[in-house]
Amino acid sequence: MNTSQAYRDEARGRGIPEHAIDLALGLARPQIELVPSAADGGVPAGRYGGLPCLPAGVEWDGGLDLVATVDCAALPADGGGLPLPRDGHLLFFADRTDPDGLALMEDSRSVVHVSAGAPTAERPLPGGPYVLPALDPHPLYARSVPSMPMSVDDAVLSDPETARLYREHRLDEYDHRMPPWEGTLLLGGYAYSPQDPPIMDSSPQDEKGGWVLLA
Repeated sequence: MNTSQAYRDEARGRGIPEHAIDLALGLARPQIELVPSAADGGVPAGRYGGLPCLPAGVEWDGGLDLVATVDCAALPADGGGLPLPRDGHLLFFADRTDPDGLALMEDSRSVVHVSAGAPTAERPLPGGPYVLPALDPHPLYARSVPSMPMSVDDAVLSDPETARLYREHRLDEYDHRMPPWEGTLLLGGYAYSPQDPPIMDSSPQDEKGGWVLLA
């Protein structure tokens, strides 16, 4: 789904009542898609993969792979609903040997902000038997899209009537966003399967209630 109107048209075509459609669209959050194509109005906003350009003093041992380098100044003004820096670059790192992302839960190195104008140098890939090759680089183009919650999101489950309408009318079935394919990054909005919402399966003790999805 690229627009709220596309969601409304799809749901209407399936006979969903207007009040249920309005409820679902009222839960939409802004999200930034960073994709390999400039189609649908995307603007150049960074690079997927490659090697990181980092200031002196910022360590990188190759243990985390560079996923993307994002130009903050090129992102849509709504910032995906997040208080992102307005300039400089955000570098996103991940561990490709840890598909569930558990190792990054407490790792502050997963996102690095490099201030605008800061001197940087491209870091070579360290040697070693456990260092994977860098991801093949390609440009990323940013555009703002509405993000709809899944039926397991807290935005739905926190209200019994909302949860009932979502179940009754299957309101998470009319959002036809393409699943994030390799080389794509989503900023803000709701989690998109197979990425679970931040508070899913959490307890009051782990303080995830204030968490939001960055990427």
